Amino acid sequence: MKRFDAGLSDGQLKEKILDAADKRFKAVGFKKTAMAEIADDLGMSTANLYRYFSSKLDIAEGFAIRCFVEKEQALESVLRIPKLSNQERLQNFALVLLHFNYQQLQNYPAINDIVVALCEQRPRLIERKRLGELEIIKVILEKGNDNGDWIIDDVALVGRAVLTSWIMFTTPMFMQLHTLEELEDMLNNVVSLTLDGLNKRT
Repeated sequence: MKRFDAGLSDGQLKEKILDAADKRFKAVGFKKTAMAEIADDLGMSTANLYRYFSSKLDIAEGFAIRCFVEKEQALESVLRIPKLSNQERLQNFALVLLHFNYQQLQNYPAINDIVVALCEQRPRLIERKRLGELEIIKVILEKGNDNGDWIIDDVALVGRAVLTSWIMFTTPMFMQLHTLEELEDMLNNVVSLTLDGLNKRT
């Protein structure tokens, strides 16, 4: 058994716990992971683990928030790509979102167990996910407004509608039915329809 490093700060230790849970979720899935196993991997007692996370679902929530931050950083990188039209930026945003979610599905074949558990018991967390994506897509839509590419009265409303139309490209139970190439083709078609709807009529 590993020796527990008692010299870590609470924040560092929580990250270590999430790292250990990450490995367990990858290896055996969320449902089959036990708190005692995570504690054992860290060389700490199960009782001590409960001081930092009161349940496996709390660990899953911390794990999900960390994934959200990584995804948002990847999406924000689209905003920094130079010389893209707003139409191209929206297409890039969609593909980065797809690729991130698809990679998560490859890393965690049983990720749907985490998604279902969090949807049922932590619905506010799902809204946190959507808001993170929404804030970034709003920037693209606002830039399109400023450049006269399209005219949108309520970018938040339209942003939510666009993200909703892409739901099958962000939901594991749908994504696992297709290859990445198939998903890319379908998403490109949906984005083309989205842009047709957004583009200003002359």
